[in-house]
Amino acid sequence: KEIMEQTYTCPVELTQKIISKKWTAIILWRLRLGKQRLKDFKNDINGCNEKMLIEHLNLLLKENFIEKTEYDIYPKKTEYILTEKGEALLPILTLMQEYGKKYLE
Repeated sequence: KEIMEQTYTCPVELTQKIISKKWTAIILWRLRLGKQRLKDFKNDINGCNEKMLIEHLNLLLKENFIEKTEYDIYPKKTEYILTEKGEALLPILTLMQEYGKKYLE
């Protein structure tokens, strides 16, 4: 069942569910920088294999947090970018980053 199709009793529960997958918040945070290619994510996100990365990207695409543009060139070029819905999560992720910086030792 998709994230947005489920029933939630609290808005915090929905927000937590959206960013709860291990790599989702990091992918969205990386996309704040603008268009990203699969290799950009692979170079920047340590510990996430390509299969998991693609799985997370596909979920974010399905839920309309990101968009994908495929270019008909050789070699194939695919870019990901935040949608308005994805950009709406950036203030939350910014606060998470600030909190983490404060307590990261």
